[in-house]
Amino acid sequence: MNFERGSKPNPTGNLIAYCHVFGENPIAPGGKIIASNVVVSFLKIGDNYPVVTFPPVALPSKEELMKILSDNIHLYDVVQLPDFQMPENKEQANQYIQERMEQFNSMVMRYVEFCKAKEKKTQTTNLGDQLEQVSEPLETLANLSIEFRNTSGIAREATRLKMERIVDYFHNNHPTLDIDNFKKALSVPGKVGDELVGLYIQKFNAIQIENYETASDLRKRILEIESTAT
Repeated sequence: MNFERGSKPNPTGNLIAYCHVFGENPIAPGGKIIASNVVVSFLKIGDNYPVVTFPPVALPSKEELMKILSDNIHLYDVVQLPDFQMPENKEQANQYIQERMEQFNSMVMRYVEFCKAKEKKTQTTNLGDQLEQVSEPLETLANLSIEFRNTSGIAREATRLKMERIVDYFHNNHPTLDIDNFKKALSVPGKVGDELVGLYIQKFNAIQIENYETASDLRKRILEIESTAT
């Protein structure tokens, strides 16, 4: 599989597979591209991962496909398939389409296996190891805190669970950080809460780089806000 975006070790579960067409396009006359969307659900049933393969579509050019993907490109893996060229002989054409369908189905099966492998790796990888691989662990915590404050319902709860695991990691591995009060700050509503969370992240970063004077100034600002917010 030729990944133009994404990779075998880290699939998103949302794949766009396309190929260039030379000659007759069996889906729509004149189409220079055939593309299909394959979605693998991580809501597995036992060891089976449900898969939806949407019907292929014909597009006039690769540029048109790029326009369609551009707004949400971060959501997709993109794979280029071998060029499609229909034989002129009808019998050979039918056989060619059958072969291409078998190749496509085989590609889908391989993609599902990549998704399975990713989940197994995620389940067995220690959270601390994951965070140590991140260049800025505090940035991860900051991004999650923003996501937590801007979501609701089950998405908010899922974010909370992930963030609690990361908070526990910092609590155990970086005891100099005031993580318990950071957790309390997350429940402070509105712009005041946003500012408070941001100040905590800045303070943690200052402590990590041993800039204790800045950390002290930030702590004073945090105490001022907390005294008025309670």
